[in-house]
Amino acid sequence: MAGVLRQATAADVPALAELYAATARALGAWCYTQEQVAAWASFGADTPAFRAYVLQADTWLALGEQGQPIGFCGVGHDGEVHSLYVRHDRVRQGLGSRLLAHALDAAAQRGQSRFQAWVTPFSMPVFQRQGFVLVQTVQAEYQGVLFDRYRVQRGL
Repeated sequence: MAGVLRQATAADVPALAELYAATARALGAWCYTQEQVAAWASFGADTPAFRAYVLQADTWLALGEQGQPIGFCGVGHDGEVHSLYVRHDRVRQGLGSRLLAHALDAAAQRGQSRFQAWVTPFSMPVFQRQGFVLVQTVQAEYQGVLFDRYRVQRGL
């Protein structure tokens, strides 16, 4: 079953929130301070906001060998890539690229041709391989902590 992709449902949200927070904690130190990692990981615990984050986009998830989510990617109907997360022990194996390509293809089939996202330094290469270009860097506060945010676009 490894590598099976399917659309996320409301029943998947708790597992995706757990995956999100664990990924932020495990990989965040690569590009963020401890304070930034804690703030980033906290979003998974914001149940209403995280639920909307997943369900208000066309979110696809990858399933592991036992049918558990090992990654997810969501694209909104406005072309905004809401999410791209891969379980920390599955990164750098092509799964993020596969999820992003699949979600973008599904959005293109709905007629979407322009895409944009806010990305981290960690995910920037995945987006660049899919033809996204950096158009803006800003500092923004989340949970009282400043982050550098990177805006990428494709087809705009």
